[in-house]
Amino acid sequence: MNKKRKRNPLKVCSRCKVKAVRAVRRTEIHDGIVIENVPSTYCSNCGEELYDLATVQLIEKILSEPKRYARMVEMPVARVA
Repeated sequence: MNKKRKRNPLKVCSRCKVKAVRAVRRTEIHDGIVIENVPSTYCSNCGEELYDLATVQLIEKILSEPKRYARMVEMPVARVA
């Protein structure tokens, strides 16, 4: 079975006008809450990162009620000097 990978075509950046924008998934940290798999677009030329309105509203909803949407995970933390 020969499966083809879906291409993630580059789009033109609205900021720098270079064809370097790609859809990505990120892990964001807000107020100590880790939010995984956040969809955004990212320009590898100028670093511009954009989120659509639905994503921003969902992040705000998660941050307003973290106990409802998040689970607690223990994680080791190291400090340098």
